[in-house]
Amino acid sequence: MKNRFVRIALVVLALAAQAAAGFFVSRAENGQAAARAALASLARDVGRAQAALGDLRGAQTGLVANGQDPSYWVPKVAALTKDSAAALETIDRGQLAAEAAQDLAAAEGALAEFARIFDRVRDLLATDQPLTASSLAFGDAAGRLSTAGGALASVVPSQSLAVDRDAARTRPLEGLALAGASVLTLAGLLLLLPRTALVTASAEPGSPAAGLAMPLAVPTAADLGALGRSGFDLDIRSAAALPPTELPPEQAHESEQAIVDDLQRETELRLNTEAQVDLAAAARLCGDLARVKDGSQLPALLARAAELVDASGIVLWLAGPEGTVLRPAASVGYSDHTLSRMKTLSGRSDNAVSVAFREGRMEVVGGSKDRNGAVVVPVVTAGRCAGAMAVEIRHGAESSPSVQAVVTIIAAQLASLVADTTTTT
Repeated sequence: MKNRFVRIALVVLALAAQAAAGFFVSRAENGQAAARAALASLARDVGRAQAALGDLRGAQTGLVANGQDPSYWVPKVAALTKDSAAALETIDRGQLAAEAAQDLAAAEGALAEFARIFDRVRDLLATDQPLTASSLAFGDAAGRLSTAGGALASVVPSQSLAVDRDAARTRPLEGLALAGASVLTLAGLLLLLPRTALVTASAEPGSPAAGLAMPLAVPTAADLGALGRSGFDLDIRSAAALPPTELPPEQAHESEQAIVDDLQRETELRLNTEAQVDLAAAARLCGDLARVKDGSQLPALLARAAELVDASGIVLWLAGPEGTVLRPAASVGYSDHTLSRMKTLSGRSDNAVSVAFREGRMEVVGGSKDRNGAVVVPVVTAGRCAGAMAVEIRHGAESSPSVQAVVTIIAAQLASLVADTTTTT
């Protein structure tokens, strides 16, 4: 194609197609990344709300327990009810899917019903009717809290399914955009290729070659002599007369298996910040943790938690009565020899478990090629930090926001168990 303007138009059209496809794919990927980030933030907010509901459940059982002073528990339950409602209010509803919004509304409705039942329980206690108050507290009130916890546990899985559906709808469109841009660019390149004519050599020297603007003149013998010792004929002869040079011995190459091992080790060193967690399985695990009746059920549930976040081991550290010493209360994934070495930890030391317990914040220990990473989160009950949960995580996933959020949710659920145990004892 010789028309200059058509050639320029084809180039501009191909560049525009590539730019449009790149913009569409970039925008779609940024939207998916934003949705994943919002999902991780939602998981953190839901985890805090679940922790508040767990504290409320523990305080509500102490409201009508034998030997407890209602004058202490009534204002405490009222305050925890307000805290739970405030935690639900902090959850961002702007990007919630319809199913997740319905689950959140159900949790808020159940909490509001609990608040109304609590007002009746408070009035019954004030009029010296403890039996009726106990029946309401352990019946309708506990049922409303259980409903609120179950609905709240379904918010994150529902939102995750909605995000996955959007991603599944967007991926084919991205592929079509890239394929269309590639086809248009390839067609433009084929149209821009010059058409070459076949060149037939003439039998007579000095005859013009077809398709060229000037004839190819064959040099005469005098012309070749005038070239001297640097003429092409001498150069060709001297090059042909040179003896073949021996190639140096080939260096030994690294074996294919060694290359694969190196690549695998290099891949293992990369932080798996995009590790995803089965949120539906996490919700089922939290539901099972809420139904724990004694400590014998805890190791199996911790094993499920370890499998959920690809952890090699989990240790639940609880503080003693004095609050300065941490002791292992439950664990999974470690041998008896390793467990025998886990004695006590000082709450004032500088290790990740003690810092998470003392500061009340998450601590992340980065892994390496020869060492697993870890996520340590505090176990916070009503009014105090009861200990910390240390999760040893493989493959660099300790930096994944999804893994950190799920570990925080599990620790919050364990905090409600610790609160229940403290109340009953």
